[in-house]
Order: sequence, then structure tokens, then C-alpha cells
Amino acid sequence: MKKLFRILLNIVVVVAILVLAAYVDGTTLPVNHTTTVTRTINAPPEKVFAQITNIAAGASWRPEVKSVNVLPAEIGPNGPQDHWVEDLGHGQTMTFLSTKTQAPIAPAETGVREVLLDVPGASYGGTWTYNVSPGPTAGTTMLAITEDGYIEPPLYRFMMHHIFGMTHNLDAYQKDIANVFKS
Repeated sequence: MKKLFRILLNIVVVVAILVLAAYVDGTTLPVNHTTTVTRTINAPPEKVFAQITNIAAGASWRPEVKSVNVLPAEIGPNGPQDHWVEDLGHGQTMTFLSTKTQAPIAPAETGVREVLLDVPGASYGGTWTYNVSPGPTAGTTMLAITEDGYIEPPLYRFMMHHIFGMTHNLDAYQKDIANVFKS
């Protein structure tokens, strides 16, 4: 019985040391970050932009989104701004507000969509900026998504930097939208 207790105590001590090490490492990582991912999508820019801005349909093509609740539009400096809540299915919801929507009008023009994580007082957040421009070949789109964000809790910074990767969510979004237009 003493031997089992000693083994369990050693396990608890090792886990505590690992958590402390992760915490200390997290405190050395920057709170603010900017990261961009770019991908060619097999569809013209106007279709990709329409998919991005059709927030009500998000749950139909993004597997991690279980449902979307569209809120009344906010009135911003440039007119109405989309406002919505995504249910991620495990007790987590995220509220978003579009702060800029500029569709690509001419064939060579870039469309821009800026979306803010709208959760006052959250320990993480920021904006995603979607740049939708003509791709390298006719009928394709270059989709660049830039995240300007912050992560306050040191353990979460450790996990995003060393376990998940800073582009984890951006990569998932890019993959999901590419799958919509797979030919």
C-alpha cells in the first residue's frame, strides 16, 4: 500500500512540474500575435466571398460549427454589420461582428471581410481579415486570412504555440471552404 501511495505521489509531482513548466513557458510567449494563411480555392472570388459572408449557412459546411444564430445587424460607420453567434457544440459559443465587408466588384478586385470576436472581457480574441482575390488561374481564388489576436492565459498560449499551432483554426477554415468547392 505504501508503494502504491509513493507511485501515485510521484505521478502527481511529475504532472505538477509539467504544468508549471508549461505555465512558465507560456508567460514567455507574446500575448498578441498576427498570423496569415493563404490557399487557392477552386472557385471564382465572387462565389468564395458569397460563401464567407453567408453566415447563416456556416453550420452546413463547417463541421465544428453545430449551429448559427444570426443576431440583428449592428449599425456601424459603414452601414449594417452582420452579428451572429456560433455554437461549437461542447458548451462553447462564440459571438462575432463583421466590422468591414467589401465585396469584389470587378474581376481583378480584392474583396475584404473583417470579423471581430465580440465577447467583451474575453481572455482571448481578435479579428480575422479575409482577403479574397483572383487566383493564379481563371475561375480560382486566392483566400488569405489574417488573424490579429491575443491570448492572455499563459497555459492557453503554451498550448496554441506548442500543441495546436497558431494557424490551427485558420487552417481548419481554409480546409472547410476548399471542400465546399471541390471539383
